[in-house]
Amino acid sequence: MSRIKWLIVAALALADVIVLGAMAVVVIRFMTQSPSVPTTVPTLAALPQPGATLPPTWTPTLSPTPAPTRTPRPTGTPAPTPTPWPTPPPTLPPTPEPVVLANPSFDGVLENSIPGWQTGAFVNWTAGDEFDPANSFAAPRFQQAGDPRQTIDGPTLQISTEPWVKLRAWVFQTVLVQPGSRVRFRVRAIGFVKDMAGGYILKAGVDPNGGAGCEAARWGDEKIVNQEDGVVELASSQVTAGQAGSVTVCMFAETQFAQVYHAAFFDDAALTVQPAAGP
Repeated sequence: MSRIKWLIVAALALADVIVLGAMAVVVIRFMTQSPSVPTTVPTLAALPQPGATLPPTWTPTLSPTPAPTRTPRPTGTPAPTPTPWPTPPPTLPPTPEPVVLANPSFDGVLENSIPGWQTGAFVNWTAGDEFDPANSFAAPRFQQAGDPRQTIDGPTLQISTEPWVKLRAWVFQTVLVQPGSRVRFRVRAIGFVKDMAGGYILKAGVDPNGGAGCEAARWGDEKIVNQEDGVVELASSQVTAGQAGSVTVCMFAETQFAQVYHAAFFDDAALTVQPAAGP
């Protein structure tokens, strides 16, 4: 083979190598690239011919797939509610009721005479006896209060005695009540003394067995007062009436010290009774 033929063959072989290499490069690049959204090539629709009728287009109607019916869960049978035992209504204590006392406002008091009430006193001294300021007690005087400044509410009982002598006295009344009932006695009072360093010892009480006096009375809180304390309320302890069917209500007054002038005043006595509880 001549030299020229060899050159032609070599040139053709080189051209084949170049073409194959180019094709390989294209294939490799195509395979390594990520897929992209294909480009939509618009398709030219065939224009209808004049006078030609287009066939109708049929769109299939999709039938909805019925949803599966859920099987309800079995419902548990509710447990029966126990019937509660009937609860009896609470028993309330009886309401205390006022009992009408004889002359609770101390009207019509005369010298040592109180309508509806009785009096008592501890007396160990009279004029002319040897005098002991700490232990001598003179007879009291019971009278209507004449000074309006010492009146609590309308007519007022005043208890006083000799100047410079001490006083110890009580006033009482017996009242019929039901045995076993609960009773409490109250009364308003004022104490006046000359020397403000002292005062009057005042208290209220009840004898649950209706005794003729106040020796067996059950007393409430004792108060020592003078005019600086104003009107105070004295209250007995609440006591249970005995089988006698009566109680005795009591007021008590005693001077703390012997003074030239002193007096105690009482008014507005009241008794409340709470009926005995039933069997």
